[in-house]
Amino acid sequence: MGNKITIDSATMMNKGLEVIEAKWLFNIDESRIEVLIHPQSIIHSMVEFTDGSIKAQLGIPDMKIPIQYALTYPERIHSDFNRVNFEKINTLTFEQPDTEKFKCLKIAYDVLRAGGTYPVVMNAANEIAVELFLHEKIEFLKIPEIIEDQLNHHKNSESFNLEDIIRIDFETRREVLNSNKFFNAVEV
Repeated sequence: MGNKITIDSATMMNKGLEVIEAKWLFNIDESRIEVLIHPQSIIHSMVEFTDGSIKAQLGIPDMKIPIQYALTYPERIHSDFNRVNFEKINTLTFEQPDTEKFKCLKIAYDVLRAGGTYPVVMNAANEIAVELFLHEKIEFLKIPEIIEDQLNHHKNSESFNLEDIIRIDFETRREVLNSNKFFNAVEV
């Protein structure tokens, strides 16, 4: 899918963004949205219903099928893509994410709870931090530090409009780029 999603997957910011999306798309309280690490990458999502039953979406760890479905929705057309072979899958495991190790996931939950304009700052700071990492301007572990730094310096607002969102996004990006405290000892 690209370099940014690869880095967002490594920091688990992708899951943090999905938690925020789930809250707003499905009007679900964040306390009911759980992230689990599934090393086999076969189960892509699960939904538990009020009766306790669970529906899961399973597939090989490849984006070809979701992309095909997005392009052909609402139809599902035949493909020759690899299939899940349950005879070769010995086990499906799950574990809780370590939010000390994956700080971006914790940041996303904190931002979701705080609300207001914090999600704008988090997203803008993350996008620039990832870009800086990809261009070898910062170290990988600086990504969550940059995001936290921007959130700590932002005055959150519960009242905002589209113009405010655009301005906050722009200002956050500019502040990250103009800050030199996180950059490697190379010219930026």
